[in-house]
Amino acid sequence: MTKKNHSTALIVFLLGIFMGAIDSGIVSPARTIISNNLNISENLGVWMITIYTLSYAVSMPISSKLSDIYGRKKVYNLSILIFVLGSTLCGLNNFFGDFKLLLFSRIIQAFGGGGIMPIATAMIGQSFPKEKRGTALGLVGSIYGIATILGPTLGSTILNIAGNDHWGWIFFINIPISIIILLLSTNLEESKSDVIGPLDLKGSVTLSIVIASLMYALTNLNFFHFKDSIKSTSVYPFLLIFIIALPIFILIEQTAQDPILNLKYFRNKEILLTLIISFIVGTGLMGVVFVPQFAENVLKIKTGSGGYLVTLMAIFSGIAAPLGGKIIDKYSAKIIMSIGFICTIIGALFLGLFVTSHLTFINIFIGLAFMGFGMGFTMGTPLNYLMLSYVSQSESASALSTLSLIRSIGVTLSPNIMVNFIVEASKNVTQNIKMVMPPLNIPKSAGNIDISKAISPNMIDKFKSADISTIVDKTKEFSSSMIDKMIPHGNPFAANFKVDYLNKIEHSRATIEHAFQSTINAGFKHMFIASAILAFIGLFFTLMLHSKNIKTTN
Repeated sequence: MTKKNHSTALIVFLLGIFMGAIDSGIVSPARTIISNNLNISENLGVWMITIYTLSYAVSMPISSKLSDIYGRKKVYNLSILIFVLGSTLCGLNNFFGDFKLLLFSRIIQAFGGGGIMPIATAMIGQSFPKEKRGTALGLVGSIYGIATILGPTLGSTILNIAGNDHWGWIFFINIPISIIILLLSTNLEESKSDVIGPLDLKGSVTLSIVIASLMYALTNLNFFHFKDSIKSTSVYPFLLIFIIALPIFILIEQTAQDPILNLKYFRNKEILLTLIISFIVGTGLMGVVFVPQFAENVLKIKTGSGGYLVTLMAIFSGIAAPLGGKIIDKYSAKIIMSIGFICTIIGALFLGLFVTSHLTFINIFIGLAFMGFGMGFTMGTPLNYLMLSYVSQSESASALSTLSLIRSIGVTLSPNIMVNFIVEASKNVTQNIKMVMPPLNIPKSAGNIDISKAISPNMIDKFKSADISTIVDKTKEFSSSMIDKMIPHGNPFAANFKVDYLNKIEHSRATIEHAFQSTINAGFKHMFIASAILAFIGLFFTLMLHSKNIKTTN
């Protein structure tokens, strides 16, 4: 491959990885906006992210195997086409307003995205000489991590330019990028694996069933009400399917000529530890999804703007990634992974225990800086080095695909666990706001008052959909509607009373906003503590690794 073609290939594959990785984050600042626009709950809204990461995890090993059989360039370009088709359909749902169609479009998008990462990683690894292969694959991991973090910032920028009512543009942005990739890829050489076996169709199908059933069950499982939710028909039947499908999958893979998932990785202690760490890193990574919402609540900025704060994490992660690579070359992957998890623990605890009660920009900056360093030190380079050190060159693509698959499972699980902290805290919003609202003293001369008829479930639902920038306006709307229903129509007392009461609410703006902040921040506090616990578990498994210097030797 000539130097020019080498540079073109690097651009094509890194741009594809960047586009695919950025998609998960770009949706996060728009998640609440899209949910409100489509009139769906917070729990359902998370499925915009969950369905993508779930489908992505299922399609990744299948796409990797297909590229070995039919050629990596061909399958890579097909993956780009499928991805941009899904992106276009997602954007068009801004006009259709159909949530089910949006989820279907995200599945299509994910099937394309699942082929981008493993194929690009394998192609980049093959393009570099052996002595630089580890560094090249580390670059892939760094681009992936930085892109995932930058996603919310790009999402916020697009929403501010196009407006919240035109959220479809966060998906349309993929169209020009895909066109550039496809045009540049026309001059690339085709590449196939030397050893080609038949597609493990049975393994592919059963693996899809195993992952899909487990993810769906865990998504619907409420960890705060475990005993009740596990009895739900949306949980236990799918857990049973998982329990039945898992041993069948293992049996199929043990006899497959070229298994879709190499089970021997799970029998090697060092590889197993690396996969566990990858799962934990993936789980912690998706905590970034809720950082924009946290920043918006702390800094009192409008919904959709919090993604800018995640740029801080991207900057520090971008600094940490190459620095981590140098430390690995000189010392070991174990050391840099340990430093990364320690930084994550400090950052998560600082955000959860301090920032939630000391609401300033500088405090958020400090917390996100530690989180960014932690992410830069734990993603990409260290995990790739660790995995490659335990497998032969012929297995490198399969090994990295397995690593990405396990990380994606963690990415899928995380939002469904983390969102429960926010949902549980949100249940207290109505009660806590009512406690700080001005007393509603309506004289008996106003007529017969029936408070039970004045408060409808629809009013409460609208009240719960508020954020820090709209809570006072929602409170006024709630109070105005309640007064209209409590005082008979045409009563001369009503108009003046309502105006006076709404003015009292405006004078209590700071108190109401503080009550809302404190209530929601209680959920974020527990979420960040959970993230710190996850990082501590990751540190524990990292310390169990051998301390030898990890370098690619193939």
